[in-house]
Amino acid sequence: MLLPFKSLLVFEAVTRNCSFTKAAEELNVTQSAISHQVKNLEEFFSIKLLDRSGPVIALTEEGQILYQDLSEAMSLVRRGVGRVKAKTAISPIGISVRPHFAMKWLSPRLSGTQFGFDFRFYHSNSAADFSDSDIHLSIEWLHVSQVPSNAHLLVEGRLTPACHPDLLEGLEDTQSPALLERFALLHETDATSWREWLTMVGHSELQPLRNEYYSDTNVRQQAAIEKLGFALVCPELVAEDIRKGRLVCPFRHNLPSYSYYLIVPDDRMNISKVRTFVSWLKEQV
Repeated sequence: MLLPFKSLLVFEAVTRNCSFTKAAEELNVTQSAISHQVKNLEEFFSIKLLDRSGPVIALTEEGQILYQDLSEAMSLVRRGVGRVKAKTAISPIGISVRPHFAMKWLSPRLSGTQFGFDFRFYHSNSAADFSDSDIHLSIEWLHVSQVPSNAHLLVEGRLTPACHPDLLEGLEDTQSPALLERFALLHETDATSWREWLTMVGHSELQPLRNEYYSDTNVRQQAAIEKLGFALVCPELVAEDIRKGRLVCPFRHNLPSYSYYLIVPDDRMNISKVRTFVSWLKEQV
């Protein structure tokens, strides 16, 4: 049996307020709509629930029975709604983000900014698992061939080799990629990015001094700062290191294949604080 939930909601409001007018104001509908729903409910039970003969609304015996249980049920519903709203208001936004991007781009921009809610960062180099309801959005490093339709570009990768300036001292041609043969190439977990960059500049067969692989981009970049070799970097993310002379990008060639993208599932955009944060993020671009 399909219960007339809308009519039950109206009946509870009318009885609690002892007024059709106040119930209409509370539910933001017309008084005639309230009367119509009460009539529907009485037709559903085939009995009178309200006595309208006197100056004030009175419950019939059947109406009193219904209201007693309905009032308890609605109290539980309101309490549940309140608990969920309270949890939503205080729970942090969950952000899946690469550690390097979080450290070099996101955290500096968040510093000193007040949102009225907190953040929980899930540092990962893998795609976000949105089956986890605690993750609301992700910022991912993607190849152009991997970008989903709902992704929003945040920072173009424009990968280019970088090293400590001291490594270039005494070299005659510091703008030729051939000089990379003298040094170690600092990779991520594989050589894909370096292979693409070397192919782009016409040095696909170049053999470096050695290859080193790092699972952590921050550690790999620090290795370049410590003069251990050349690392491919996103210039926008290392702007401070370049400004302070810790890194230099000697070549004019940038690999445009990779960039940082914001991904937010449609259902997460129904959450007010997520919309607020996403709007702020886009303003930073």
